[in-house]
Amino acid sequence: MKLSENETIDAFAMIVDINSFTPMASRSSKSDCVAQFVRDILSGGIDIVEEQGGTVASFMGDAFLAVLDNVDAVYMTCVGIAKNLDRLCEYISNHQRDFPEDWHYAKGGASLKIGIEYGWIDISDIFSKFLGQQKLLIGPPINYACRISKAGKGNRCNVGPKAMKNGLNQWLNHGPYKIDKTGEDEYIYWQLNLEDIWIEGKIEADEDTYWG
Repeated sequence: MKLSENETIDAFAMIVDINSFTPMASRSSKSDCVAQFVRDILSGGIDIVEEQGGTVASFMGDAFLAVLDNVDAVYMTCVGIAKNLDRLCEYISNHQRDFPEDWHYAKGGASLKIGIEYGWIDISDIFSKFLGQQKLLIGPPINYACRISKAGKGNRCNVGPKAMKNGLNQWLNHGPYKIDKTGEDEYIYWQLNLEDIWIEGKIEADEDTYWG
C-alpha cells in the first residue's frame, strides 16, 4: 500500500520484533556483527510484507513497523514470516561453528514476536541530515501492537481486539489474554495459531494472564 505525504488512514499495524535481543547484545563484542545478524533475521520478514502489498514504514533497532490494509495479506505475512524464520533457524543449526560458543542464538536459533492491531494511523514527514526525509506514523494501533507483542513466550503472533473484529478472527486463535500495565488501560489480545509452522518456541502465555 502507498503512504501519502500527509493523511490519516485505517489500517493494520504490525510490529515484528526479535526475542531476547537485549541479553544477546550485552554478551556480544564488536566483532560479532550483531547488526548484520539482526538484518538477516528481519530482511526475510520485510520481503514478505512487501510481497503481500504492505509497507515497511520504520525500523526500531531489532524491530520494524509494517502497515497493511488487507486482512488476508496480514495472515499470509504472518505465515510467511514463520516459515522464513524456520529456514533461518535451520541454517543457524547447520552452521553453529561459525558463531561464538557463548552466543545466545547459536544454541537455539532466533525467535520472533509479532503484534498486530487495527485502527487509524496519522502520517506526516520528519527530516534528519543522516536519514533524509522519512515518514512519521502515529496512532493507537501502533502503540497497542507494540504493547501486546511483548506478552507470552517463544515465537508468537499476538492480535488486538480491533484486528480480530476486522477479520483476523476467521483463523484459529488462542485467548483472550490480558496485560495489566500500571497507569494504563488493560490490554486484551489473542494469539494467532501458527503452532504447526513455528519450529523454535511455542505459543504460550502465563496462566495468570488468561482472561475470559
